[in-house]
Amino acid sequence: QSKNLPPGPYGLPIVGYLPFMAERPYLQFIELSKKYGNIFSINLGYRRFVILNSADVVRQALLKSEFLSRPPYGAFATFKKESPFFTSPIHVWQEQRKFVVQSMKDLGLGKSKIEEHVKDEICAFVEVLKSHKGKTMNLKVPLAPSMSNNISALVFGQRYQYDHPDRIRLDQNAEDINSHLGQTGLLQLFPWMRHIPFVKGQQYKNAYAAFESTQNLFSKYIEEHKKTLDSQNIRDYVDRYLLEMDSRKRNDPKTTFNETTLVDSSMDLFGAGSETVFTSILWCVYIMATYQDIQKRVQKEIMDVIGPDRMAELLDQKSMPFAHATIMEVLRWITIVPLNLLHYTTVDTTLGDYFIPRDTAVIANFWAVHHDPKYWNDPDVFKPERFLSEDGKSVVKSPNYMPFSMGKRVCPGETMAYMELFLYFVTILQKFDIVFPDGFKPTFDSHPGLTLRPDDYEIRFLSRN
Repeated sequence: QSKNLPPGPYGLPIVGYLPFMAERPYLQFIELSKKYGNIFSINLGYRRFVILNSADVVRQALLKSEFLSRPPYGAFATFKKESPFFTSPIHVWQEQRKFVVQSMKDLGLGKSKIEEHVKDEICAFVEVLKSHKGKTMNLKVPLAPSMSNNISALVFGQRYQYDHPDRIRLDQNAEDINSHLGQTGLLQLFPWMRHIPFVKGQQYKNAYAAFESTQNLFSKYIEEHKKTLDSQNIRDYVDRYLLEMDSRKRNDPKTTFNETTLVDSSMDLFGAGSETVFTSILWCVYIMATYQDIQKRVQKEIMDVIGPDRMAELLDQKSMPFAHATIMEVLRWITIVPLNLLHYTTVDTTLGDYFIPRDTAVIANFWAVHHDPKYWNDPDVFKPERFLSEDGKSVVKSPNYMPFSMGKRVCPGETMAYMELFLYFVTILQKFDIVFPDGFKPTFDSHPGLTLRPDDYEIRFLSRN
């Protein structure tokens, strides 16, 4: 009691502040910060959570090693899943993350190999859009498998036709898992309640079955890779991992490299790599249909730089500052992952003037960071120009822009995500005018999941050629 803990609202015995939590906690936390400050605490059940609500305190915390860990509970714990990136001990995360980053470089990220995979996938995706001949469609239907195929190419070295049974199975599994992990209910805070039959519910059962289904499918793919493994011809992430695993096991029998971790890390890459970009493109299309003037300005830039026929390349990004700035503004304005993943203190530490005890969960409110009028002029207005230099010829990034988190826990797939976003966004606007069906009024309503997705919407892609 003598310690200077962050202040916060009182809750009820046992359940704490849980009964008062709103559907959109990232907005509720902003309101609470007006009373308690940018560092405050709440008790949810018997667990203490510290909430960070401004760029300066988020930056200060996420750059400190004491805040690097993940809690041993939460959504992933309900599946008893050892996720190298979301739940594992910090030494496992450090070793596995370093390998993932190096693998991406070796497999061609930032070079041409992965970009060519993505461009091939975009060509197939565009043909699907063309096949609708300007009629109303649900973009999610072709976009989900297309996004997943980009990760398939990286992890397993191949893409799947949209109607392939494995492709359909993976996409449905991802949807079931996303629906469950987005909930902020009892299972998030009391994982032991999964053992009570009536608590599970159908959604949990679907998500658990989806996890097991995906694990089994990935295990099958890995077995196939083992049979055809050739150290002189490394095809993908799985090949690199299998070779690295054999090497490390010879030198260290206790290495964190094993087949279970390979399956789990592959699932992490699919979950994080597909969902974030998928949601971002859904919002890009929705926003362009809403703001036709901005859409036309992006299209003019595209025509000036690559014309109607040449396919966009990542190198074109520097020559298309307005298109680049528009993507950045989508990521700021919407903030796809408003609260990010939980951080966790494994030792006593301090933040600002406050004492933060060990075993404290820490929530960085990136929505607050991206909508703070202290750092952003008219933060609730969609304005791509905020990321342009005065002459409009280059992009200027703000230190308060954190769409992929920051510090050592920054998303390892950030470079690939930006590449995918740019290539899809530019190609779609090069080939199509985007419009809503007649009579539709955009609302920007969304529903929380792993990401902040727009509510399902219908859209039309009118061929420009």
